[in-house]
Amino acid sequence: MSFALYIARRIHFSKGDESQRVSPPAIRIAIAGIAIGLVVMILSVAIVVGFKKEIREKAIGFGGHLQIHAMTSNKTYETEPICIDDSLMKAIGKVEGITSIKRYTTKPAVLKTSNDFLAVVIKGQDEVDADSFFGRNLKEGSLPETDRDILVSRDIADKMMLKVGDKVRVYFIRSDQNVNQFQFGGADLSIKTRQLNITGIYSSHFNEYDKMMIVGSLPMLQECNGWDSDMASGLEINIADFSELDDRCYDLIFAINAMHDRRGTAFHVQTITQLNPQVFSWLDLLDTNVWVILILMVTVASFTMISGLLIIILERTSMIGILKSMGCSNYQLRKVFLYVATFLIAKGLVIGNIVGIGFCMIQHYFHIIKLDPESYYLEWVPVSAGFLEILAINIGTVIIALLVLIVPSALVANISPVKAIAQQG
Repeated sequence: MSFALYIARRIHFSKGDESQRVSPPAIRIAIAGIAIGLVVMILSVAIVVGFKKEIREKAIGFGGHLQIHAMTSNKTYETEPICIDDSLMKAIGKVEGITSIKRYTTKPAVLKTSNDFLAVVIKGQDEVDADSFFGRNLKEGSLPETDRDILVSRDIADKMMLKVGDKVRVYFIRSDQNVNQFQFGGADLSIKTRQLNITGIYSSHFNEYDKMMIVGSLPMLQECNGWDSDMASGLEINIADFSELDDRCYDLIFAINAMHDRRGTAFHVQTITQLNPQVFSWLDLLDTNVWVILILMVTVASFTMISGLLIIILERTSMIGILKSMGCSNYQLRKVFLYVATFLIAKGLVIGNIVGIGFCMIQHYFHIIKLDPESYYLEWVPVSAGFLEILAINIGTVIIALLVLIVPSALVANISPVKAIAQQG
């Protein structure tokens, strides 16, 4: 054991006369500053990471990580089809990191009951099972099994006074000459109607979609559009790692850039961040808030440690004078008090981690703190902090605290051995 560490341990762990030890309140304040700062930092990171993860998963649930659709498609839900064949699927399958590929079709419609009507969007996709996004968010009833079954959101069900088992009439409007036509605004429009069965009610609390999105059958929408069985609005593609979203997008563009479908339609690839720029820009702003909180908490914790260390040094002035008279260098004395500060920081970290991680676990499993879904898209405060995030917070706190303590520890160089011993005498 080094000389500096030995003296530091004697100072910190000594059980002797209280008058020869550092002031207990100074110790408690320094430890509390570190612990409280660490708790706030852990909670801030865990809440923001959890919130971003939940909102991101909701957006991805409605659109996938990546979408392939017609180059000529506009930004509405009435889309131009692409023809999906084996060559396209094989080209996509060669891209690394892809976990699933699903066809989808969206179509605007009007939902009509005996008392009311509502403009909606019906989305059909290849597969809706218990592990899918809509399966995980199913609140009542069961998933669709036939082409006439649909899922409606809780918002739509409440607005239209619908329940599981009800039958509703849906009107699809499009330009076509195959069905009865009527004049609207100088344009010939056609209507197809379907009577559909409500088998389930879902709720994602993602209001932008819940207020209009109905989940239906892909073949039913293909038939309403007059499309062949290989046609769809596009493909939704999910990947294993969201952080590689842009890389996978470039790989996909490169894989299908020169391809066209059997009708000569070119393909276009977009990421979920491009399809929902407002949502993801808002989520990016949360990172700024986290950095502000982290900087404030580290600053407060550092100032409490500086105050505590100064008190320790001032109370040990006579000891410093004696050690200097015995040949101890300023460098060794600075190390002594930095070791003492390290002991205090370690205690603060232990307490802070226990409280911070403990609260995160309680909130994760018991959802004590609730939220208003209308404002926050979630029913409770989400928390998600991995080992690496917590480790980074701890290491960062230790490094910054020790760096700022180098300056006050230099105070020992200004203490004269003669004056310190004379004052004691």
